[in-house]
Amino acid sequence: MSSRDQQLRLALSTGRVQLGSKQAVRELRRGRAKMAILSSNCPKEMKESIENYGRLGEIPIWHHDKDSVDLGMLCGKPYPVSTIVINDPGDSRILDIVKEEE
Repeated sequence: MSSRDQQLRLALSTGRVQLGSKQAVRELRRGRAKMAILSSNCPKEMKESIENYGRLGEIPIWHHDKDSVDLGMLCGKPYPVSTIVINDPGDSRILDIVKEEE
């Protein structure tokens, strides 16, 4: 497991995270998101919408190399997750890691 994935798991357990595309768009539009994570097979229209809101709000968007099923498993969910929004990273350093890699 990569350090990014470990930090994502830490954010899921200690921070405030929303799963799902509709929640992602809502949080990005309201300016409450600190970061968005997209699966590799996120639907094109949703991906473009999230990227657009991310650009407007200067919110980093991480394009994960895992598909929605693997991302769901990473989150400990028995269903596919195409989008994750981090409102509060908790004890995680995921925001710092993503900014360093940009």
